[in-house]
Amino acid sequence: MLDQEELPEPDKELSPKPLQIEADKKLIPKHVYFLIALAMVMTSFASILIRYAGIDIVRIDVNLVPADASVIAFWRLLFATIGMFLGAVFTRNLKEFKKVELKKDMPLLTLSGLALAIHFATWNISLQMTNVASSITIVYLMPLFALLLSVIFLKDKVSWKQVFVVVLTVAGAITVGLSDLLTVGLGNLYGDLFALAGGISGAVYFVIGRKKRERLDIFSYATIVYGICTIFLLIYVLSNPLTRPVIITGLSWHHFLFFLLLAIGPSCLGHTLYNYSLGFVRAPVITVTALGEMFGATLLAILFFTEIPHWSAFIGMALVAAGIVVTVILENKSLKEQANEQKNTS
Repeated sequence: MLDQEELPEPDKELSPKPLQIEADKKLIPKHVYFLIALAMVMTSFASILIRYAGIDIVRIDVNLVPADASVIAFWRLLFATIGMFLGAVFTRNLKEFKKVELKKDMPLLTLSGLALAIHFATWNISLQMTNVASSITIVYLMPLFALLLSVIFLKDKVSWKQVFVVVLTVAGAITVGLSDLLTVGLGNLYGDLFALAGGISGAVYFVIGRKKRERLDIFSYATIVYGICTIFLLIYVLSNPLTRPVIITGLSWHHFLFFLLLAIGPSCLGHTLYNYSLGFVRAPVITVTALGEMFGATLLAILFFTEIPHWSAFIGMALVAAGIVVTVILENKSLKEQANEQKNTS
């Protein structure tokens, strides 16, 4: 946690900042790097906690029944929504909700919530059907989709260097995914496809977040989007005859413990910190940086579940690591060039 004196003032640091940074200010504030790193650590535990709430809960007690993937997603987002609203209360930022305009903001916020619901539901399913390394690697093909969406809808300009880095990173992710075929075969194909769906929907969520975080503070944005996501998940769970009876009665306190940990760590500290960082850097940068979760989750899966990837997976991870480092360097260089241009024209 940050020391008290390092916490941003509610009305200033928690409000979004434009990407056009003045030349006499820091390009990307140092605390943003720290928060992104913290988010990577928090989100690395997501797949482990999801597995423990699902198929691996029998490791704790053989009499416990695994929670359905959509039920896990629903409770996680419900707790996360409550957590973000409390964050707005404690930081005295409730007035920021007034900035949300019904006609201007809600359509995209609703789409963002729907995309997030699809992301969590499909990824949770994937984790129940394939190993952690393959699932999390494929779902984090998000940089490719985020880059395409940012260019098409946000009119972002990209250089050939940025394209090369994304291709490099995606190549690494594909290499890790292919390592699954070398060890398991086609048995995990459905899990891989669900992870791919999670990657596409996750990219939509991040790109919309980039757009809306330009004018909405983190707590109002996250509370609304998480809340909408929770509603979509609840509708799905209640409409499914297989999940409706077990949304509460089929769960034990062990399940709710993992749901709560998912909300506090990966959601409130992980995804929310990524959303906060969207006020400083572009969506493709965050999604590429978020690939660091793949390393942490894979190592944790080895520790908790003894899931050791094929040696080729580590080659892919090395490519991803290179992509992460170069992406951050290119982003900071791009912001520096923008700042110099502004200085020269002023």
